[in-house]
Amino acid sequence: MNNMIYGINDRPPFGKMLLFGLQMVLSVFVATVLIAQICGVATSGALIGAALSTLSYILITSGKSPMFLSNSGALVAPILFALGIGGYTGIAIGGLTACLVYCILGFIFTKIPYQSIYKVFPTSLIGATTCVIGINLMGFISGYIGETGQWGVIVALITMISIAFISHYAKGMIRILPFLLGILIGYAIAVVLTLTGVCSLIDFSLFNNLTLIQMPDFAFTHWGNIEWNTVIPIIIMFIAYTISACMEALSDHAALGGIIGVDLYANPGLGKIFFGEGVGNLISTCFGGLGSCSYGESVATIGFSRVASVWVTATAAIMLGLLGFIAPVQAFIASIPSCVFAGAAIILYGFIACSGVKMLQKVDLNVQKNLIIVSAVLSLGISGLVFGGSTISFSATALALIGGIILNLILKE
Repeated sequence: MNNMIYGINDRPPFGKMLLFGLQMVLSVFVATVLIAQICGVATSGALIGAALSTLSYILITSGKSPMFLSNSGALVAPILFALGIGGYTGIAIGGLTACLVYCILGFIFTKIPYQSIYKVFPTSLIGATTCVIGINLMGFISGYIGETGQWGVIVALITMISIAFISHYAKGMIRILPFLLGILIGYAIAVVLTLTGVCSLIDFSLFNNLTLIQMPDFAFTHWGNIEWNTVIPIIIMFIAYTISACMEALSDHAALGGIIGVDLYANPGLGKIFFGEGVGNLISTCFGGLGSCSYGESVATIGFSRVASVWVTATAAIMLGLLGFIAPVQAFIASIPSCVFAGAAIILYGFIACSGVKMLQKVDLNVQKNLIIVSAVLSLGISGLVFGGSTISFSATALALIGGIILNLILKE
């Protein structure tokens, strides 16, 4: 293990496990809910879909990878496309398509040595792509501030400083819960600003007319008939976007493996990783109406808190799923202003980029091939270039990874 307090198979005491799990839930909550809102699907079903996709991934990978799966931003375009022409049935067909694409890749890597992946993905490529992932995520921070203006920035900075102070100076248990405590401090500041009328950051109406338990709105309850002429376009759309998502899944697992000091490509293995991601997508589309993917936010939380326990990831998934049923808790977390999460994101997303920098420290940039690959990946990934159109499209991150793969294959030592 790479300086982890709790390794993959370690099981923290129950109380600590709940706190670590809550910390991870808070790190993934904003993006999880945001994707549901963008696609116009029920938040309750989306939360449970994300939880079940994570638990299925843990089961398929035999509890050897602490990755958290949640609602995928990379699959928003095909989800909206399928929803528009085929409803929730179209989304389910897309989820099955994504599952098959992942499983085909998983089957391939059960037949060939995992080491062969390094011929395609050298450390220079993985490190540069990890930097790109972190830097691109930073672009969402200003969106988290939204219309809250200067007070939103102040709350974000207070949250950030609180997290940094706790992580650096605190002792014992408190030191490994910096995000949980920092977010609570930021929320307390937001409450004061709202109640004093300085800046309305919290919508207290979320707590009105709450029932303790509410029945989630599952995607499969909306399945119906679909026109057969819409099936082929949905399948084509999902194949293209899933290939792009597969590239990002490889980067996320490489980044997580580098942080925790375990080669996840070797154990649990690329086969199980792809099977887990594929089944997770199928479950997520059926229950939540959304695609799923590995989450960089959870990777950064694991690295920063140095808690890599798969038990914690499973606990976080169960907590997230319960939020789909328990209205008061769901309302409380939903009431946390996004500017508070922005403060946590400043450190989380920067940590992902720094993880890539650490990988690049092992790369000899005096070698021309390495220098070209790193330079091209950084430029492509940060430029914001998108390749394709409404049917087939690759994000800047996926395009950077594909460009790096091509350069690595054509440039000989």
